[in-house]
Amino acid sequence: MTLQISFDRIAASYDAQRAHPPEVSSQVGQAIAGLAGSGALVLELGVGTGRIALPTSAAGCQIVGVDIAREMLRVAQAASAALSNRCALVQGDVAKLPLRDNMFDAVLAVHVLHLVPDWRGALAEVARVLRPGGVFMQGRDWRDPQSCAERLRGKLREVVMHMLPGARPPGAGAALAQAIARMGGTIEPEVVAAEWQTYASPAALLAGMAARADAETWALSDALLSAAVDEVRAWAAETWNDLDAEQPILQRFILSPIRGEWQRLIGD
Repeated sequence: MTLQISFDRIAASYDAQRAHPPEVSSQVGQAIAGLAGSGALVLELGVGTGRIALPTSAAGCQIVGVDIAREMLRVAQAASAALSNRCALVQGDVAKLPLRDNMFDAVLAVHVLHLVPDWRGALAEVARVLRPGGVFMQGRDWRDPQSCAERLRGKLREVVMHMLPGARPPGAGAALAQAIARMGGTIEPEVVAAEWQTYASPAALLAGMAARADAETWALSDALLSAAVDEVRAWAAETWNDLDAEQPILQRFILSPIRGEWQRLIGD
């Protein structure tokens, strides 16, 4: 059984959960523009609320964003208008892009391909719409695995898997990474677009879990979430002496670029 996420349901609260600090957003946009090239035409798959697309546009790229969730696009459109920052937003399936061949200098995917049921089709579409020599970038948020935030998240995942034997989170798993590695082209070194530090207490993080402020909670029913958080809270009380004491959390945004003659790479 695969746990499913409705991004239309979480659109209104997504930025409160995933938004970067303003200076970090600027650094991320500049790093993407640096890899894509000055004035590049960039497609973002799963553009969501525009948290990556908007600073990339501000850094000088032309952005087209595709997302299947209408509510996410509505939030992105409002944010774009508020910033007078024009991004072309399209509702559509990333595995069946309504876009021309060889159209883009770069394609960007942040926390999305592992959630796409037909991710092989999405990779074929990446190859189709990229120009020869174009760059395909995957972006991801990273948090120190030894931080209280990641330890709590890992414990929540463990508890949920114990409560629902045979369940698994949405995602393609290792097969996606292997398929990307087989795409050919030149896999360039990862780029740390931004690094920053925040502080949070285990108590605050647990409250956020209960309020669905963590992506690990989005696919859970109310009853399962409540029971799981209770168990994680009990574990946390045994792990830290003071649940209200704030702890540092080192974070990074990382880009993984691949360049290639994309027409050769269509197919699994």
